[in-house]
Amino acid sequence: MASIVSAVSELEARRKALELELAGVNSKLKAIQQALEVSARSGSNGAERASAGASQPRSETAARRPGRKKVRKLRQWFTSGEALKMMKKIVRAPMTAAEIVKALAREKGYDKALPPEQLKRFHGTAYMAVSNAVKAGNATRLKDGRVRIR
Repeated sequence: MASIVSAVSELEARRKALELELAGVNSKLKAIQQALEVSARSGSNGAERASAGASQPRSETAARRPGRKKVRKLRQWFTSGEALKMMKKIVRAPMTAAEIVKALAREKGYDKALPPEQLKRFHGTAYMAVSNAVKAGNATRLKDGRVRIR
């Protein structure tokens, strides 16, 4: 009987210790949640962020802020279905994919107006348009590698 009483009292003591530990963890989580809410609110309001940056020395702010990356502007070369319409207009006889891409660039006016880096991106997109036309069944790739538009 005494062993049962001691086991129960020991378990009660462990339960109370775990409740205290759990309460401590819970208070830390609430503090983290409040800090995240405050940072989310100040992140959306530029005035608060600017005033917070002004109160700290510049070196500390710069040390905490990671380097900003250059973001490349995404460009939509063709609207939906435009590439296929242009290919149907341009390709009267079977042509190689490279000839189709050059003709698309000439038709869009990109052959002379774009910088070389942008022209390479356009060529990649145009090759994908030819490939997608073949996959969709709108074009056929012949045995010699030329493409015929249906």
